[in-house]
Amino acid sequence: MKGAVKTLFFLSMLMVASAQAKIYMCKDASGKTLSSDRPIPECADRPVREYSNNGSKHKDYAAPLTAEQKRALELQQERIKAEQAAAAEQKRSDRALSARYRSEDDIAAARKRDTDLVSIQITQYKAALHSTEKEQAAGLEKQQQGALSPAMQAKQDRLQQKVQDLKKHIKDSEAELAQMNEKYDLTLRRYREITKTALAP
Repeated sequence: MKGAVKTLFFLSMLMVASAQAKIYMCKDASGKTLSSDRPIPECADRPVREYSNNGSKHKDYAAPLTAEQKRALELQQERIKAEQAAAAEQKRSDRALSARYRSEDDIAAARKRDTDLVSIQITQYKAALHSTEKEQAAGLEKQQQGALSPAMQAKQDRLQQKVQDLKKHIKDSEAELAQMNEKYDLTLRRYREITKTALAP
């Protein structure tokens, strides 16, 4: 009786082992098909197909990536992360924009408030430039008449430097004004895109 039990146990273990047996199959570099009941060393860098012992398909293993493929995959993942970060930043920016401005009139009012300050500054610089150039011209007229003293010459030099400084201030302020208007143009365009999307069915 005990012998029969041991025999049945041994047979059942064989059946389990047989059921769990696997067949590995791949093609080597020359195209020859290789198969084995254990992983094949020649297929370490090639796609492998694993079958169960009854021949049904079980699992596919892709070939390991080459160094070039790994780098390409890393670049793709980095690009995806960058795109995701940019999208998240855009969402935060859109929320801040929606919270700051309730209408296009709010944007127009903010634009006027900021640009008016710079425009006034430009007007003041231009008025100072006109006055300085007028004073400088008077000194040049005296110089032509030969009546310019060393002190007056020093003053002319200071006036010339002031003219250059004022022209630079005007140029910088006009560039700042252009950038400010461009910023508000972009803000208005994005605000319209956000509100259009929000109102879309």
